Formats: sequence, structure tokens, C-alpha cells
Amino acid sequence: MSDDSIEEISRLLFISFSEFNHIEISDLIRLWSLELQWMKPNDAELVIKKLLQSGWLINEDDILKPADGINKIPPGLGWRPILRKISNPSDFISQREDVILNIDESLPSKIVVKVVESESKFPQVVERPPDRSEANIPNLIKLIAQLSRLENREVVRRAQRKRRSLGPVTLWMALALVAREQGLDMVEIVSLIEAI
Repeated sequence: MSDDSIEEISRLLFISFSEFNHIEISDLIRLWSLELQWMKPNDAELVIKKLLQSGWLINEDDILKPADGINKIPPGLGWRPILRKISNPSDFISQREDVILNIDESLPSKIVVKVVESESKFPQVVERPPDRSEANIPNLIKLIAQLSRLENREVVRRAQRKRRSLGPVTLWMALALVAREQGLDMVEIVSLIEAI
């Protein structure tokens, strides 16, 4: 696998697991296909399957997490994954410095991997609560569309355009930016975002 493909997958996993160190399969498909509009849902399922088979992702009861030792690379502004690069990954080889490879002399075709944990190099990831504002996104879209006299689809299209240009931004934040751009009363928009 070329360095470009490894970097492409590393960027994809950086964005996918930047908020949480684990995510449900259905949520990852939704993120890639509906929220970020990077690919079709079927393509997202295929990429997940390939990343699982090649060891880049680990599945524990339909909860995905990246393999230990992935060097996640922050993407540049406006980055989008190239489907052909991420849908044919080679087997993951850890980039961690504390992974020791031992070649078994009796079985020269096999490599035994021993991982030595080091707390100082890899601090514990702190769990964050879910983003409660996500539940209000449909109402936020309707309100912005109603007040700005745009169609719902146009509001979502503009928000997605903002997300593509700004990088890892939540959908509700992109919608708030669209509302601000339309000159809407931000007190009403913020109160809807914060409503639980």
C-alpha cells in the first residue's frame, strides 16, 4: 500500500474518531454518507468492512474503534477521502514505537506481534458525553428554512458546504452559521440548539 493510501485512511480515522474513541457502525455510516456526504451508504458499509478485515478498525458488539497505534493525521481544510484509496486497504501495521516484531524461526512465514503498553506515551482517552444538540437538528433546519424563506434542502446544502470548507464542524454549528449568514435572530437559533 502506498504512503498516500495510508495517509488517506489515517485522515479518515482522525475525523471519524476525533470526538470519541469509539462509534457504532450505523453512526459511522451515517456520518460518512449523510452528514459529511463523502460516499453512498453502501460504499460506507464496504469501506468499514474492508477496514475491519485489514485490521484498521476493531469491532466489539457493533461498536467500532481504531486499532492501537494508528498515526491519525489531521486533514487539511476541505479534505475529502478518495474512495478508491480507502476501499482497498492493505493490512494495518502498527506505527507505534512500543510494538516489537519477533520472527518465529520455526515458522518463518509468520510474525508474532507483542505490544508493550506504555502509559506515558499513550494517555488515557477521556470519554465525552454525547452531543445533545444533535436531537434538535431537524427542528433547526425547519426554523432556518421558515425564517429565511429557503427550502429545507437548500439550508442543508449550504450547511454541508460550510462543513466541507471548515473541516470537522458539527452539523448544528454549520446550520447556525447559515442562519447567521441569512441575518436571522441568533437568540432564537441558539435557544433551539440548546433546548434539551
